[in-house]
Amino acid sequence: MKHYLILFVFCLIISPVFAQYGWTKAEVTLKSGTILKGEASLGMMSNGINIGKEKLKFRTNKKSKTKKYLPKEIKQAIFTITYKEKVGRKKIEKTRVEKYIPIFLNKKQTKLGFVELMVDGDLRLVGRTVAVQSGGWNYGAGAPGAAPVYLPGFMGSHNQVMFLKDGEKPKIFNQVSLTKSFRKRAMDYFKDCPKLKNKIDNKELVKEDLKEIVKFYNSSCN
Repeated sequence: MKHYLILFVFCLIISPVFAQYGWTKAEVTLKSGTILKGEASLGMMSNGINIGKEKLKFRTNKKSKTKKYLPKEIKQAIFTITYKEKVGRKKIEKTRVEKYIPIFLNKKQTKLGFVELMVDGDLRLVGRTVAVQSGGWNYGAGAPGAAPVYLPGFMGSHNQVMFLKDGEKPKIFNQVSLTKSFRKRAMDYFKDCPKLKNKIDNKELVKEDLKEIVKFYNSSCN
């Protein structure tokens, strides 16, 4: 019996999928046009080893049957998150709405995954949280070498922030890079828009302004 227990725990440790969203109030729109209202759960995939396919779990309520949907079946999923924010000495309960959409994650457009849509337009800003590898092991949020603990709605919590244009592979554009400064990377990416490039070069827009940068591009660079 002990051997089976050890094996079970071992499988949990090395599993490549962790929870990005637990069961959260959600409205899921399928490609067929059907709208599902209830609760949804979204898994967190591993950045190193992806066994199986990404999927979204849905149920009408805690007592109802759970059904799994692949990204190709879903148009969008809107999560309503309830959280508490400290205002003065009190914690005030607030709600926030986030939209997730399926996108192709590779150049050949064969691999679909879910991302949070943070800015829409010709250029979209999307975010994704994945578990990362460290020393050959996969870790979930909160463990050593892990992806940041996911705080929905805060861009800094995603360890993959991406620029996305129709028909192109998403460009991972995290605020921090080990190889090149944000300003240099951004100036190179937006070289087709001198106005935006100058704003970044003059530090009018910096790495904390990713949303504003994408909004400026969509309004002034097309």
